[in-house]
Amino acid sequence: MLAKLKFNIVAIAISGMLFTATITAPFTKMFGKHYDEKRDFSCCKQDQLVLHHYYTVNVFWIEVANGYTEENTGKKSEGGCNIKCTD
Repeated sequence: MLAKLKFNIVAIAISGMLFTATITAPFTKMFGKHYDEKRDFSCCKQDQLVLHHYYTVNVFWIEVANGYTEENTGKKSEGGCNIKCTD
């Protein structure tokens, strides 16, 4: 009887932790790819404006990857760019 009570308590505790993690994950950056617009920048590649969006990938709040994704915007313009990309 005591073993069954311990099992029930452990099962309830694990269920509660999983429920809490599932509910709070979208708000706490627990899992997935998250963008930080404060670290975004733009420059020109081959006379076209390119936006660089900074992101991090998290697993259980631990950052496992980060970097920039590039997004081409607008049309190419001959000599119309002031800030050239270095990469």
